[in-house]
Parts: sequence; structure tokens; C-alpha cells
Amino acid sequence: MSRMCYHILWAVMIFIIAAVMDIPAAGGTFLGDKQAEAVKKGQAYARHAQAAGKGRVSSAERARRIEVYVQWACMIADNDIHGYSQGSENATPLRPYTGSRDGPDFDCSSLVYYALAHAGFPIIEAWHENPEYYALYRGRQAVGDADTIWPDLQKIGGFTRYEWEAVEDDLRRGDILCYPEDHVAIYIGNGRTVEARGVNNPRGGEWRTGDQGGEIDYYDAYGRYWTEVYRYTGN
Repeated sequence: MSRMCYHILWAVMIFIIAAVMDIPAAGGTFLGDKQAEAVKKGQAYARHAQAAGKGRVSSAERARRIEVYVQWACMIADNDIHGYSQGSENATPLRPYTGSRDGPDFDCSSLVYYALAHAGFPIIEAWHENPEYYALYRGRQAVGDADTIWPDLQKIGGFTRYEWEAVEDDLRRGDILCYPEDHVAIYIGNGRTVEARGVNNPRGGEWRTGDQGGEIDYYDAYGRYWTEVYRYTGN
């Protein structure tokens, strides 16, 4: 094949690939305004999907991210500096919370939000874009509650929701167990959870900062009132 024929064939191939994939043709010009707009939208979506963790990930990466948020939550539970609080902004005479639910103390949902954030999931950013952020709390809470976790997980992608009855006999490490009206926890395996359970837990506690009992601790997953399970499947 002569050099000229080779160049002509190569140019044709580039043009065909560009047309099929809606990417810029040779010389940096687009095939048309519609294609250009499609490319821009696709590139924006790709950047958002990459940042949000959307799209299929490898099993190794999936396991790594799960382990990061499980171990972070366990680290918090193992250190009595971290106790239970729903934040001073939510304090009442019966529940005189001190400190903050954003650390060093946490409540059930903020523990899960921050655990996921430490594993690279932009769930806190998703909460800030959630209409309920201002509608319900007027921006007072940095993270959401048990009933906003699933909408925020849907926004970032990568998680699958199951009914409790469908997976209760097949729970996996990293599953997020939830009763949206009230409580949420992280399953760590062997029938156990790590969770911020509050001062009214079997081991006790007080309404002051730090853990004086089982405020953030390990508990049996079963025999509870979970209704939903959120599992990181990576797609």
C-alpha cells in the first residue's frame, strides 16, 4: 500500500470513529452543533459520575471502599472520646445534648454519613443539594438523618436498596441497615453492627460529650426493626 493510500485510509478511519463516538474530528472542529452539545453533556456527566462514584467499579475497589468506611466507624466506636449527641441545636430539657453531632460526638445518621465520606463517597455534598436540607433544617445540620440517607445515596449512585426480608439471611459487611423513620447502622459481619445508639442503650450513657457507656458501640443486628438495607454494589 502506497504512503498516500495509507494516509487516506487513516483519515477515513478517524472520521468514522469521530462520527460514531461524537468526539472532535481532525483539526479540533466538531461534526456539528448537536454533536458538540452531546459531547459537552457527556463529558460533564462523566466528570460528575467519576466524582460521585457512579459506574461499575472493580470488585477490589468495591471491597476497599467498604472496608474504609467500616473501619472508620469501628475506630470511632473504639474510642470513648466519641459519644452520642444530636447536637446542641436539637437539645431539649429531656435531651440536653451538648457538643455536636459532627464530631467528636455523633448520632446514628451522622456516623454513617461521615464514615461514607471518609471512603470517598460525596454523600455530604449530596445532602447539601437535598431540598430537605433547608426545608426541614434551614441549613443547621451539616449532614442528614436516617430518612435522607437513601435519597442521598441514590444521588451519588453505586448503592442498591433491598427490603430487609429479602437479604436478612445474606447480610454482607458494609451493608447499611435502616429504619428510615428512626435509626441506621452499619453491618460489620458475624451478626453484628457498629452504630451510634444513644444514651438509652443497654449499657447506658449520659447527656454529655464522650462515651460513658454503649453510646457508639457494637450490637446484634438481628431481632431489631430494620426495614431496608443499602448495599454498595458499585453500579
